[in-house]
Amino acid sequence: MNNMQSASDVSVGGVLWRRKGLILFLILCGLGGGYWFFTQQEETFRAGATIEVYSQNVQTNTGSVVENLTESAPSLAFIQAEMTSDEVLKSAIEIGQLTAFEETPADVGALIALIRKNLRLQAPFDGAESRDRTMVEVTFESGDATVATAIVNAVVEAYNEYVNGRHRRNIENVVEFFREGRDSILPKLDELENEFTEFRSTAPLEWNGKGEAINPYRDDAIRLEESLHALETQSRQLNSKLRLIREAVKDGTNNYAILQEVQYLLEDVKDIDTIQQVIEADVPNSEWELQTKLMGLRVRADTLASQFAPNHPQRIAIEQELKMTEKAFREIQKTRDSVQAETIDVAAQRNEAAKTLLIMYVSSIRKKIQLIDEDIADTNSRLTEVRDRALKLIAFENKNSSFLRSIARYQETLQSFDSQLEKANLPSLNSGLHVNVLRPAGLGYLVGPILSRALVLGGFLGLVLGAALAFLWDWSERTFRSPDEISTSLGLPILAHLPVMLTPRKLRKKTSQKASAFPKTASIVTVLHEPHAPCSEAFRSIRTNLFSTAGGAPEYQVIQVTSALPGDGKSTIVANLAASVARANKRVLIIDADLRRPTQAKVFGVQPSAGLTGLLNGEIEFKDAIVETDAENLFVLPSGPKPNNPAEALMLPEFGQILDEARMQFDLIIVDTPPLLSVTDASNVATHMDGVMVVMRIGRNIKPMSKRATTLLRMLHVNIIGIIVNAVGDSGYSATYSQAWSDSYGGQPGSEYGYSSYRYGSDRYLDASKEQTVTVRGRHRAEKAEPIGAGAGGESNGKG
Repeated sequence: MNNMQSASDVSVGGVLWRRKGLILFLILCGLGGGYWFFTQQEETFRAGATIEVYSQNVQTNTGSVVENLTESAPSLAFIQAEMTSDEVLKSAIEIGQLTAFEETPADVGALIALIRKNLRLQAPFDGAESRDRTMVEVTFESGDATVATAIVNAVVEAYNEYVNGRHRRNIENVVEFFREGRDSILPKLDELENEFTEFRSTAPLEWNGKGEAINPYRDDAIRLEESLHALETQSRQLNSKLRLIREAVKDGTNNYAILQEVQYLLEDVKDIDTIQQVIEADVPNSEWELQTKLMGLRVRADTLASQFAPNHPQRIAIEQELKMTEKAFREIQKTRDSVQAETIDVAAQRNEAAKTLLIMYVSSIRKKIQLIDEDIADTNSRLTEVRDRALKLIAFENKNSSFLRSIARYQETLQSFDSQLEKANLPSLNSGLHVNVLRPAGLGYLVGPILSRALVLGGFLGLVLGAALAFLWDWSERTFRSPDEISTSLGLPILAHLPVMLTPRKLRKKTSQKASAFPKTASIVTVLHEPHAPCSEAFRSIRTNLFSTAGGAPEYQVIQVTSALPGDGKSTIVANLAASVARANKRVLIIDADLRRPTQAKVFGVQPSAGLTGLLNGEIEFKDAIVETDAENLFVLPSGPKPNNPAEALMLPEFGQILDEARMQFDLIIVDTPPLLSVTDASNVATHMDGVMVVMRIGRNIKPMSKRATTLLRMLHVNIIGIIVNAVGDSGYSATYSQAWSDSYGGQPGSEYGYSSYRYGSDRYLDASKEQTVTVRGRHRAEKAEPIGAGAGGESNGKG
């Protein structure tokens, strides 16, 4: 696995491996439960048959309605609904005599419910359903192989009869429908024909040779309408002539000129021509010709003016000719004025004759109009009478048409029914759906219970339950699982991972074969006794982090080493770290500020003497309290006699003075203090330090405890250097963490060098200052102190 693997990914394998016993136990329980389940189940046999439901549609083009009773292949769900219907299942029970088996219930209803519950239909393969065919596999499970086979075969046979009978019933229903329709139409048709015969005998209509009804008054009305239309046309024409003559008389003053205009406007004035010839006999030829020509030109000019625009060529030519004619006529009139007086008499006579002629013509037209109006009135009267008689016969005509339509409709329907009844009996019509049994049901085969399936299911359930319990158990421990989780949760860097070290007894056995160079120092200081061990290398890495450059001063001169809980190995780490720095030619002082459970004097084999307690009380000087160890450049300031007020002793200003004096004489001062969460001693010392190292051993509740410890140090505004993870892989709680450390940094922390000898609980810390007679009051107040009896002290039995 790579270095980017998350802690949660690593913890899965670690949790399962750590709880492998629980998981294995539950898997075995699951296997046992699966076998028990297998022994409790009854044998089950399954019988199956494969059928094909298809539609065979044959087009005979006979036009029969029955031919159109075609069916497409039903779907699997439709087949299942039909096959499990009460009709089919009852038929299957009768066909297979299924109630005769001992394993089946005698009650038909109960047997139907049993078959419907255990009968299964499924497609034997993908694509088994199409438009014209559907393939179905029918199976049934029972405790008896023979019963399963009999039920499947009986159901398939009953379904086959149901499908075939359904199409026959459909055809019979259609035929019955046509037959009933034909029988109901015949009486109605006979009754209708009798009514029609009686109607014809009484109706006032006439019938032609084709038997069609005739209304005699309708033809008379048509003829009268045509005559009336002709008379009205003549009347309109005569009235138009009268309007033309009135307009001519209104516009003119000369009767002869008016007569000439009427002659040109009306084409059928034959009487005017005769009188006109008599009048023209006395008129000079030249003047008459010009006047006649002038009249004609005016009429043409007026006609063209109504038809063409002013600039039309024909109109322009007529107007020019009219002007020339008028000019010639005026010259003739001038000449005529000089003629004799009898000429005037002739003109007056001609004008009078023209007037008489016009009066006679108008009178004749009016008489014609009067006669035509009388004919129109008479024709209208006769037409009204004929129409009334024709309307009275229209009701009989409509009733006759209704009889004919109804008779024709009944005859057409009757003929259609007769035709369908004849075609329904043809043998070539479609036979509908067919059921083909591709594979009948054989003897049922065993399908359950299966031992392997029961064991696999039981083992799987045991595995799932074991994994769930393992994760629940692991989650409740509240411990760290990887270095990244420590850094993220605490917000601090990890200075080193220290592997498990051997106990002193094992170290003595290992080193008994050779003389030790440090006989006074305990074998737990592996940096001196086993400088090439992995643990010694880990301490050298911490030393490297403390010095910015080779041979230079450390970044932190006064360092406190503490832990959240007792037993994390902080005192042993202090001894080994100090020895590692001393071997780099640095003067190092260990101050054992654990006044409740001091260990440094025992580790380095020195006499406790007055120690730190004596310095605080001013009993000895700083140089006399320092004890040199058998390791070069390494010195120890023991704790001295145990006081009954350790917390107050470390809060005295003399403790700060001791640190200031030590800064001037040593390159590095390492202070060993009690755990942070057990007593307040470590918190009192932390404010004097350049930096604090927190030692942590991966355990059950280490996560909340370590958060409380670091929070406490941050509240004191202390510079926390980092975390030292001790004894990686020494217990089940740190198995996952050990694996994560190996995956992230490579290799496995050494397990042949161990340590765990100097462990003590928090209760020992609280009880350590009880029954002590020494009280620390400071250098200037020690002389005035009074003796204190046993068990009485400033700390009140170590509380503080």
